[in-house]
Amino acid sequence: MLILRFDFRIGPQSTASMSELYAASLEMCEWGETNGAMMGLFSEHHGSSDGYLPSPLIMAAAAAAKTSTLSINVGALLALMYDPIKLAEDMIVLDHLSEGRVNYTIGLGYRPEEYAMFGVDASRRGQIMEERLDVLRRTLAGERFEWEGRTIEVTPAPLTPGGPMLSYGGGTVAAARRAGRLGMMFLPQHSDPALAEAYDEAAVAAGNPPGLCMAPGEGSPTSVFVADDPDAAWAEIGEHLLHDARAYGEWLGATTAASGSQATTVAQLRAENGAYRIVTVDEARSLRDQYGALALQPLCGGIPPETAWKYLRNFEGL
Repeated sequence: MLILRFDFRIGPQSTASMSELYAASLEMCEWGETNGAMMGLFSEHHGSSDGYLPSPLIMAAAAAAKTSTLSINVGALLALMYDPIKLAEDMIVLDHLSEGRVNYTIGLGYRPEEYAMFGVDASRRGQIMEERLDVLRRTLAGERFEWEGRTIEVTPAPLTPGGPMLSYGGGTVAAARRAGRLGMMFLPQHSDPALAEAYDEAAVAAGNPPGLCMAPGEGSPTSVFVADDPDAAWAEIGEHLLHDARAYGEWLGATTAASGSQATTVAQLRAENGAYRIVTVDEARSLRDQYGALALQPLCGGIPPETAWKYLRNFEGL
């Protein structure tokens, strides 16, 4: 089982253009549909100097139009950066377009620059998130109601009864409690058992089912590549992986995440044997059997598509 994730960072070492990466990701989603991919995932951030994807719903719509069975996730969807009414309308149209194949992992975000860019009061971000989630969910459910002096009634109704699936993501106890209290599946960004405990406590207290915290496996990699010669592969694409790791590291700081890395060189990144791995086919099979799925980031750091395809096709018949 494969998960294909795309964020479209382009590091200074890359020769690829953004239009090439966008087009390649859609072709890769088509490839994934016939090669064991369980999901295509599009991530979101704003104002990033390396071009990180700011409009994941547009990419999800394009991927839905190019595929027929692949599940598609927008995650994390930074809901504070949207008007929740317009967001609901876009989700509904995409729900029909994809025949219910697009779902969402809502995230609070963590970059001050993004809050400032969209006029979000960071000191009230948790409160604002809960208010907008309530509005979004009521809108998707077809309610007619008043909000901020506005009469809200969105049409048409979604194809999926009640609207597409909304999960909640994050890496803090506060996020876990919010998800449990709101009765949303929680997808934490690391495997700390304290998050599952906080989720279950909040869920039970609110009368919601516990046990819906789906943490990644301890030590599971988030960007896997398969190569006959890992040494040669690290020499070819290592700088791309390092750009991705360092960029996330600068954003996350001391925050714990499954994709976290402290590496400053390609050699250090490889030695970590952590989130970023280049493995043989047999090693990939072992990882798949251990974790149940392999998370791929085929265009990581702006790997040129012609190079990325070489590694992606090594997963065929895995």
